[in-house]
Parts: sequence; structure tokens; C-alpha cells
Amino acid sequence: MLKIYENEEIIAQEIAKEMKVQLQTKNNPVFCLASGSTPQKSYFQFAQNLVDRPLLDKLKIVSLDEWVGIPRHAKGSCYQMLEQDLFSLININEKQIEFFNGEAEDLKSECQRIDQFILNNPITFSLMGVGMNGHIGLNEPGSTVEDQSRVVPLSETTKEVAQKYFDESIELTDGITLGLKQIIESSRVIVVITGEHKARMVKQLFEEPEAKLPAQELLGYQHIDFFLDQSAAKELNK
Repeated sequence: MLKIYENEEIIAQEIAKEMKVQLQTKNNPVFCLASGSTPQKSYFQFAQNLVDRPLLDKLKIVSLDEWVGIPRHAKGSCYQMLEQDLFSLININEKQIEFFNGEAEDLKSECQRIDQFILNNPITFSLMGVGMNGHIGLNEPGSTVEDQSRVVPLSETTKEVAQKYFDESIELTDGITLGLKQIIESSRVIVVITGEHKARMVKQLFEEPEAKLPAQELLGYQHIDFFLDQSAAKELNK
């Protein structure tokens, strides 16, 4: 379902409420969470409203994606961004976090490790953003709905946009990511898109199926909602 809100502050409040409900109602809550600027305000709201520590202690968080070759705690890594924007705010134990190691010597085994974790701990809630080229996680254009965890060559668009997360220009070539299949199989998924700079991509996503954006694979499911602010939705036919 498509839901359009006045601004990203309201979206953040709604997502934070849902995260809390998910935490309260699931016996084994497993969250898969996107890093980056889009969900930042949602994580802050969630942390501000969280008061029940025992509920938090049962939470597990599984990695969505990571840059290959970037150290876990380096500024700009997906782990570092989530650590800054969420983990540090809720004081979650590292043992509760299962994250891709982008520096692993055997990346295929790293994918298998995360796949096995998800088999043993099915994802109950996923919060996704959408890249400028329609990617979900690091599932770039050309990804299929059957894909599971894997290493992917990064598109030029992703390489360019990713530079904003680093203090200096850095060479990125590949990413390691969950597949679209694993995201779709989450019990509940929210995809959030905000900002006028994504309005053209949003129009393609909802009105131009021939664009073949990875995010289009998530359309049409009852358990998947798209949350947009008015700026992102401005080019949609009303």
C-alpha cells in the first residue's frame, strides 16, 4: 500500500511507533534495517520513545548490506551509520547484531552465514530505503526477486551517491547484500522514500513498470507499505 504523509517528521513518528509495536508483539523480533540518511529520524524517534528494556533485550538485528573492503567501524560503513544512528542510542549488545563483514576473506561464506542466520531467525520487520536508481539494499538494477545474499558490483550511481557518507573520496567497487527474496519474505516491510530529489524515481517506481527498478519487485504485497512524504510524491498522478 502507498501512504503519503505531509513531511518526513510525521513519517519518522509513524515508523517509530510501528517498530515499538513490532518489538512488543513478536516473541522473537528480528529487525533488518537500512542505514543512511532516510531512516535516521525514525531511529531517533524509536530510541526516544523506548522505555521497556526487557523488550529490547530480546531484539536481534540482521544486516541488510555493507560495502566490500570497508572496515566495520570506519566512518561511512553501513554498520558505523547504524551504530551512530541507532545502536548507540539504545545501548544494544553487539551479540544481538548479526552483520555482514565486508572485509571477510571468503565473501561467499559470509553470505551463507547470514543466510543461515535468517533461516534460524526469520525477519519479523524490515525498514528499507530506495536508492536514486531504485535499488533496495544493494540490489542494483538487474537483480531478480529470486536472489538471496550475494556480492554485487556497484552501479556508477550508487558509487557517486555513497561518497556523501565518507569524509574523503573513496573507491567503492562491490557491495554485499541480502537479496530481494529475503526482504520480501520478512513478516512486515516498510519502504520509506523522502525528498524532492527522489520524485522522478518515485514516478518511475509507481507509474513506469518498464523502468524495471529493483524496488518495483516489492509492489503489490499486503505486508509491504511504501511511506512517502509529499516532496517525494510530487510527480505522481493524483
